[in-house]
Parts: sequence; structure tokens; C-alpha cells
Amino acid sequence: MRRYCEHCEYPLKTCICAHINTVSTALDIVIIQHEKEALHAKNTARLVSLCIPSTRIILANDEASMKSFSEQCVPRHSVLVYPNEGSKPIENVDPKTRSEVKTLILIDGSWKQAFGLVKKNPWLSDLQALHFASAPPSNYAIRHTTLNNALSTLEATAYALQCLENIDVFGLYKAQSALQDMWQGPTSHRRQL
Repeated sequence: MRRYCEHCEYPLKTCICAHINTVSTALDIVIIQHEKEALHAKNTARLVSLCIPSTRIILANDEASMKSFSEQCVPRHSVLVYPNEGSKPIENVDPKTRSEVKTLILIDGSWKQAFGLVKKNPWLSDLQALHFASAPPSNYAIRHTTLNNALSTLEATAYALQCLENIDVFGLYKAQSALQDMWQGPTSHRRQL
């Protein structure tokens, strides 16, 4: 039977605890995670919560938690990282708006899953949406995607924090690199960067 680390929850052979550094942010980070994404051992939402312990991960199929969050969510102080017709580039958010943002919401899942989650939860469409106009390319190689502009949830969180707070997010990237270095899955699961 495979043994797991009690802290990072990865197998002991791939424990990344030694590579976790706390990232300090004034924002509340909420990740709405598609239930299928939660089953992936290499999902990066877990890494975000290890580096930013106050992160809340809400499973999208947990109706009670989603309802509770929707009732607590204050549209004026919350932004959703999601590209839609009304979204604005995160790089162009003015200082006044940045100062009003208290909650950063991300969706963890494929583009198709994210689209379905927003459709199923129309209250998300009432939030100010932000998209990335000039995000750096992804360095996350242990996932399947053919999209060049797709970022891992960790990379999206890090970039959003850089844009909104201009803080040091090296700890997030370090955790993702450690996961990739320790990953023992087949090489066919790695993308060419």
C-alpha cells in the first residue's frame, strides 16, 4: 500500500514539503474546482493551498458550499479570473479597482469544465471578470493540453497576484517545479515546452 505525506498529501516518494514556501497575500484566494480535477494527483490547486494556507478550495459539485460562497461573495470586492465577452485585461486594472479587490476567484478545470461551471452558476457572471492579455507561457509540462496560452491554476494564481498586488510569488513557481521534478508518471504525459 502506498504511503502518503500527511502534510502535502503526495506519496512519500514524491513529498514536496521541503519545497513549499509560504506566499503572503492580502487577498482571499478561492478556487472553484471541478470535481474531476480534484481527482488528479497533479492538480495545482493543492499546491496553491500549500503555499497560501488561507486558500479555499470549493468543489463545484458541493452545492451547499457553492450556495454558501455565492451568498458571502460581495461582487464589488470580488473578481473572477475568467475570459468572457465582458472581461477586462488584468494587466490594465486601475489602482482604485485593485485596492477594492478583496477576493480573487479562479476556476480549476479544463476550458470546457470552466465554461460549464460558469453556466451552471450564473451568479459568477455577475462578478467582474478579468482575463490575461500578456501572461507568460506555461512551464507546467505534466498535463495534457494542446493550447499554447493555457496556464495551470497555480500559474494563473501567481500571475493574477503579480498583477493585482505586485508581490513575490516565487514560492508558488518553486512548488510547481518541485512537483514536476518529483513526478514519476510516464514521459508520454509530459508536454514539450
